Amino acid sequence: MVRSAIATGALLLMLLPSLGRAQTADHPADQKLRVGAEIGFAPFNFREADGTVTGFEVEMNGDIAKRLGRPGIEVVDVVWANIFAAMAAKRVEYIIGPMTITPQRAQEMLFGEPYFNVALAFLTRQDHRKHKVEDFKGEAVAVTSGSVQDDWMRDNAAKYGIEVQRFDKTADAMQAVAIGRVAAYMTTQASGLWMAKTQKTFALDVIVPTGQVFALPFRKDDAAFRDIVDDKLKCMKKDGTLAAVYKKWFDADAAPDSAIVTVYPGHGAKGWPGYVADAPEPKCS
Repeated sequence: MVRSAIATGALLLMLLPSLGRAQTADHPADQKLRVGAEIGFAPFNFREADGTVTGFEVEMNGDIAKRLGRPGIEVVDVVWANIFAAMAAKRVEYIIGPMTITPQRAQEMLFGEPYFNVALAFLTRQDHRKHKVEDFKGEAVAVTSGSVQDDWMRDNAAKYGIEVQRFDKTADAMQAVAIGRVAAYMTTQASGLWMAKTQKTFALDVIVPTGQVFALPFRKDDAAFRDIVDDKLKCMKKDGTLAAVYKKWFDADAAPDSAIVTVYPGHGAKGWPGYVADAPEPKCS
């Protein structure tokens, strides 16, 4: 019995190095952090003229890579229709999208800490600004056909007396605002902030909360790594790094109650599958 126990212990000691390698094989410390995105969604991720990939999420996750001790970040360009399969096949470690948490996605993936509030807003001209939704009564507002904003207008336009004009292309809707054909273009707050920052003709007015958030998605079997990344993101919030990145890309201060600065308890997104309420405080250097 003693000899058998000694033999078993020796075998376990021999196996420990290989077990360690197996645990880190999907996230090698000596290689760049591999994240997936369909590159071209400014200002979250896009290519500069020289081919460099940049944007809010690229910078945010580049900082996460540093905190993980990884030698940089590699953004793998994947068509959105194939991006979930790419993560499942371990071509990428997680997705930077950005991605809204939805019931269907939460059944298929494991979400991390929320880091960005999803809201709608009205892109107006600098000389035709508004203060509340009621100010658009009797005026035309553009939306992109089939968008979330289009859905919002179907439910609310009549209530506020808004005349809806639908466009197939965002560029055409923005042109309609610029020439005064419509009073505003309803878009997402994030996209609107970027448009107002890069094209000074426009201003962003009247934020409409949706209650939705962006969070990083991971494979269902990758909870341990999700928790580690969560802690790095919490530390970014605590030391103000994420707020500074937001300010840089959107030219606006993050609201004090926003997901940009709020450190949520536990790991994951509360109320969604995979959430762990009892988690230790992250050790931030």
